[in-house]
Amino acid sequence: MAWIKAQPMSKRAATARDIMLERGTVTTSELKDLGYDHPPRVIGDLRDAGVTVITKRISISGKRIGQYTLVDTIGSSERNRKQLPKKFREELYRRYSHHCAICGGEYSSRELQVDHRIPFRISGDPQNLVFEDFMPLCGSDNRAKSWTCEHCSNWQMKNPNMCSSCYWASPDQYLHIAGREERRLVLAIQGDDVSMFDRIREAAEATGLSPGKWVQRRLPYLADE
Repeated sequence: MAWIKAQPMSKRAATARDIMLERGTVTTSELKDLGYDHPPRVIGDLRDAGVTVITKRISISGKRIGQYTLVDTIGSSERNRKQLPKKFREELYRRYSHHCAICGGEYSSRELQVDHRIPFRISGDPQNLVFEDFMPLCGSDNRAKSWTCEHCSNWQMKNPNMCSSCYWASPDQYLHIAGREERRLVLAIQGDDVSMFDRIREAAEATGLSPGKWVQRRLPYLADE
């Protein structure tokens, strides 16, 4: 399996690969113990790199978990995900002033991740490397997008047009969220603005509401201003 070691892939995919090469298998529990909260996404990275991985369910202490095993062949249906040049990633972050495209929070380059607006599993890598096809996401929003996309009906239909009009591809202008008629406001409140949020929370608690519900109740007044 020497060719597998030579395949370009993300750090988390390489971690899972090395464990399987050493032990033969890796489980969802073991990946979570390493700090990967979404093990299927780790394995997805491996598959995107052209590595075939078999998944089966096993029972440990009465709990059903996933177990993954490498296969010494390149999957015929797999498309290799291209590794983006560091210069491209840094320029993308600069264009967004190091802000997450979903929550608007400001993060360092180490904390941001380059995201395909249309998931790689839907349409693969763009033919030409252009900034408009990507956006920077914080780790939390990238995980949320992955979970939502993988549970969307379009994950099987693979219609790029449906993806392009979704919140998770175009958060500034979208028609739906994973096929549902829905709108969302996501804010990362940081720095000096934290004290403002604390005041909102106190006002919300006084009325028995969560901060989000408290703000939602005031949206009609804001829309009329």
